Amino acid sequence: PIDRRAKDRACPSNMGPTPGAYNYVVTAHKPTSVTHSVVGNFTHDDELNLIVAKCTRLEIYLLTPEGLRAVVDAPIHGRVATLALFKPPLKKKHLIFLATERGAFCVLAYDSAKGELVTEAMGDLTDRIGRPAECGQIGIVDPECRVAGAHLYDGLFKCLPLDRTGQMREAFNVRLDELQVVDVAFLHGCSKPTIAVLHQDTKEARHVKTYEIDLKTKDLVAGPWAQSDLEGGTSRVIPVPAPLGGAILLGETVIVYVNGANANAPHMSVDAETRGKAPVSGTSSKSVDVGTTTTTRAVAVATRAAPFMAHGAVDADGSRFLLSDAAGVLHLLVLQNDGERVVSLKLEPLGSTSIASAISYLDNGVAYVGSAYGDSQLVRLHAQPVLVSEDPPDLSSGDQNSTTFVEILETFPNLGPIVDMAVVDLDRHGQGQVVTCSGVAKDGSLRVVRNGVGIQERAAAELPGIKGCWSLKNGDDAPHDTFLVVTFMRETRVLAVDDASDEIGECEFEGFVATEQTLWTGNVLGGMACQVTSSGVRLVDAATGALKASWSPKNEHGEPETIGVASGNANVVVVATSGGKLVSLRVGVSSPKNSDASSMDVDGVGTEPLDGSSSLIAVVATVDPGGEVACLDCSPLEEGKPAEACAVGLWSAEVKTFSAPGLALLSRAALARADARDAASVDETGTASGGSGGLLSSGASVSHGVIPRAVLLCKFEGVSYLLVGTGDGALSAFALDATPGAVGGTLDLSESPKTVSLGARPVTLRAFKNKGARHVFAGSDRPTVIYGNNGKLVFSNVNVPDVAHASPFDCAAFPDSLALCSDADLVIGGVDDIQKLHVRAVPLGEQPRRIAHQPATNTFAVLTQRENDSRSGDEHFVRLFDAETFETKHAYALRENENDGAVISCEFADDPNSYFVVGTAFAAPEEVEPSRGRVLVFKVVRDALVLVAEKEVKGAVYNLNAFNGKLLAGVNSKVQLFRWVARNGEGAVGDGPSGAGATERDPTGSDGIAGDHELIGECSHHGHIVALYVQVRGDLIVVGDLMKSVSLLRYEPNESAIVELARDFNPNWMTAVDALDDDAYLGAENSFNLFTLRRNSDASTDEERSRLDVAGEFHLGEFVNRFRRGSLVAKARDAGDVVAECTLFGTVNGALGVLATLEKDVFEFALKVQNAMNNVVQGVGGLSHEKWRSFHNEHQTRPAFGFVDGDVVERFLDLKKDAAKKVAALAGVSVEEITRRVEALQRVTH
Repeated sequence: PIDRRAKDRACPSNMGPTPGAYNYVVTAHKPTSVTHSVVGNFTHDDELNLIVAKCTRLEIYLLTPEGLRAVVDAPIHGRVATLALFKPPLKKKHLIFLATERGAFCVLAYDSAKGELVTEAMGDLTDRIGRPAECGQIGIVDPECRVAGAHLYDGLFKCLPLDRTGQMREAFNVRLDELQVVDVAFLHGCSKPTIAVLHQDTKEARHVKTYEIDLKTKDLVAGPWAQSDLEGGTSRVIPVPAPLGGAILLGETVIVYVNGANANAPHMSVDAETRGKAPVSGTSSKSVDVGTTTTTRAVAVATRAAPFMAHGAVDADGSRFLLSDAAGVLHLLVLQNDGERVVSLKLEPLGSTSIASAISYLDNGVAYVGSAYGDSQLVRLHAQPVLVSEDPPDLSSGDQNSTTFVEILETFPNLGPIVDMAVVDLDRHGQGQVVTCSGVAKDGSLRVVRNGVGIQERAAAELPGIKGCWSLKNGDDAPHDTFLVVTFMRETRVLAVDDASDEIGECEFEGFVATEQTLWTGNVLGGMACQVTSSGVRLVDAATGALKASWSPKNEHGEPETIGVASGNANVVVVATSGGKLVSLRVGVSSPKNSDASSMDVDGVGTEPLDGSSSLIAVVATVDPGGEVACLDCSPLEEGKPAEACAVGLWSAEVKTFSAPGLALLSRAALARADARDAASVDETGTASGGSGGLLSSGASVSHGVIPRAVLLCKFEGVSYLLVGTGDGALSAFALDATPGAVGGTLDLSESPKTVSLGARPVTLRAFKNKGARHVFAGSDRPTVIYGNNGKLVFSNVNVPDVAHASPFDCAAFPDSLALCSDADLVIGGVDDIQKLHVRAVPLGEQPRRIAHQPATNTFAVLTQRENDSRSGDEHFVRLFDAETFETKHAYALRENENDGAVISCEFADDPNSYFVVGTAFAAPEEVEPSRGRVLVFKVVRDALVLVAEKEVKGAVYNLNAFNGKLLAGVNSKVQLFRWVARNGEGAVGDGPSGAGATERDPTGSDGIAGDHELIGECSHHGHIVALYVQVRGDLIVVGDLMKSVSLLRYEPNESAIVELARDFNPNWMTAVDALDDDAYLGAENSFNLFTLRRNSDASTDEERSRLDVAGEFHLGEFVNRFRRGSLVAKARDAGDVVAECTLFGTVNGALGVLATLEKDVFEFALKVQNAMNNVVQGVGGLSHEKWRSFHNEHQTRPAFGFVDGDVVERFLDLKKDAAKKVAALAGVSVEEITRRVEALQRVTH
């Protein structure tokens, strides 16, 4: 048959842009669902590592006394199916055995010298023939490191022999008689590699059987024991380490330990004792004789727990295991033994955690609970019960679980699984935020995801006209800031927080000049504070304000001068005088004298020197800076260390660095003209883009308009920077190279700066600390926080607009806060975690299923599901949340056996009101597909959901869409359109007391109808198997079918009918759809692929017009549940030339991705960079990127086209110089050009 895709790819290039063929896919939020975790000595033989797999990523942590420290975070070109550690006899460190779901495997080691992963071996586990195993891929490694094994196909077990160094020899297959294998595990303490196979027969009975692997004959031999007729729910085989040996079989109601090593054991025992529960009786097990093999001995314990989801060994001898069940309860399984054999089992519940998908015991009672269903956790296990909260237990409620043996030490947020999401602009700043329905069962929550840094307001005051602010402590050893100094045009005020009321107010500080503008103030050594004004420098007691010393500048004739600009630190103050001089002063009691400058007497108040003043302020150096000073900074690069340099910005558009305190010139650089600088806009979080021509040669002519207005010396992740903010709102970041020379080295402005635009107002800069790390706050009309991440400068926007000045203010009442000054007021606020994406959790305790936002009422409607232990089934609710506080306003309970299906907010034609519309289905056990459901229309009245209309339908309502003033619903196999019409003689639901529904009807969940309108069916379209997903665009309707891919419909208003225009004839099982434009459509299917389709609207024949052709295919490797139009970033000024539109998608593994439609030339550039990156940079384990991104399902694999992997493209920014040059050479573009354009893509997409 003809492959239509080949025809599509062969389209001549002169046919113009192809809709849907230029797509850029990039990850905005990495997957966070944990699928595997293991513990061992991987990075060093005496270091303990936690290794975590998150679907397509591998994370390696080092266990330290302070907690877990990230060492490696690497992408994997595949979905991780197997993760195991093993230590060959001739190796000191563990190796990683990793296999992907497509059958590729690798063995990884860690190079401590280079700090990177090394591939020891790689290969392919797949065979040309064989039926894939229904239970999925199972990969295991023999405890004695003699062989690794994998079960991929029914009836086959692949063996990979290992030598004593861990190298793999030729693999071979062995035949298994058991076809329906449930689990396989290698046993400990066996002379030959031995596997235990848990399998199911044709009568659905489960058994376990052991086999020895003969590596010489490459065959299986009957093993030491077997056990028949296990509990039907037995699902896992857990091998027990020597000397006990054997295996644990996890069932739904019973846990069995089996072993054939002690054949003469007289009996088996059942211990059903659990803490807080009565013993469970009736459990039985038996000894069996398997041919000539040893008699099996079984010991069992009954359990009332939910099905077990994960396990992890506590002790090296296997005497204790941690088990986690589906309810999130952590259990301790104890194998009570006499040193040689297991006597009994004991199962004890410890406490509640997230529902686990992986458990790893670390050390000293600390365990890692990895979860794919909620947040992962680091927990400590206690021998004695601890209170779960400070609140006393409510004994009257009958709660017996007020205490626990589990203490949660740290939580690792997880967005997965994302089943639905909404993109909204809650702050109305023009920047989207994503609210996701995340988690499963009790771990369900809403997650608010936004770019940048949030400031939580703690105090505010109206103080217009502030020109600067600084914080002061009342002594050298004070743990917190005491005073906040704010300055105005002709005055200075000192504020303090009242300890009794936590209110901030003005206080007396006698030593400071209150009638002048303060240029700089700060604490200096000796328990003093320094104030610099235009008239001079003053030192005062930091606690009392008593004046200690002062200094005023004078020229060579003894005439007074004024100070224009000043900066300082704990022992040095640098000022620029009106006489064109730069003066360095030593201040404080512990300042040593400098040998390169003579100490000068210091004038006191009036004409007489103060007692001892010469030891408090001393002039160290005076130089000519070479121009009029516009700004300066002498902040130390590292806190607690003396300042090595002073940065000076001149009105001649030049910056210089001088030594401190000697003021010897170190380096100089001229700033580029504003019209020549290619500045990037940072409306959102992103990395800095390189400017062209940012650093000119000294003496170059420069026009006005780029005057430096703020400079700051800082260090991020060991790299020193000089930040320069200019009057036109731009910010340049120079990297400072320290070269050997004099004491402290020489600072060199060696390379062109990174330049970004923060708005139009002059930029101010101030360093602050958050969570122990140093950051910089850049004030402008778009305030930004600057920090380092993986060797790059990252710029995160702040949710407070128009900040002119900022200062850290860590007082006792407002710890870790910032003081932010605008033109009108002063705000003291707490700072969220500094990160690119900020995630806020709203725990629900039940699973959210669907979400919709209603701007008119500023509320969310969320459909939730609550697990119910009773036989009546789960409960379903429509919950109303406030969009700002996420407080629950109201809950509407659906009927018994009524499941939620969809919710939207919409307005109907000829009705000004906004409504929430909910689609439901009644689940009957005897029905394959629901035969009835409801469409419910709610109006928000006084923070309550009032049902105003109800429409019964014949099937499940899977989706709803607002459609040109009407309602479009996907009901089972058809798409139905409803009109909103008025009832005759009915009253309306009003917003005031006169509304009948608001006052006379119960708005708490009854089915009373309180509206004057109803839904009337207008037309429908049949021909689908199940119309699961529907999106609309104008009159067009895009339908994603359960099995029949995508079809395109159109509503004909004149005929009042829905007609089919075209369809995709490929058998894709859809998981989400969207319309990119009128002629291009996006789909995701259940084999983790994305594809785009295009309509041939201008084709000459009906056959061509009725077919949706494939425009692009791409293996994402993630199960997509929802597409939403929108972006996490505000659209930059230059975004229109790069990206046409953005679509966000959420996945089961908690990843948030962006699909951007690019212009053709931008797409071709990104594709060149991607191909060059794949030629230069190898994937982890040698896994092929090309194979990974190929469109793949159970029937076929085809090369990807029409898509670019943005994650690979943006990885260029992390390359070392040599690798970057190789990529640039292959792409035929300069390193600087690639950097600039890739950063632009990164900036406008996420």
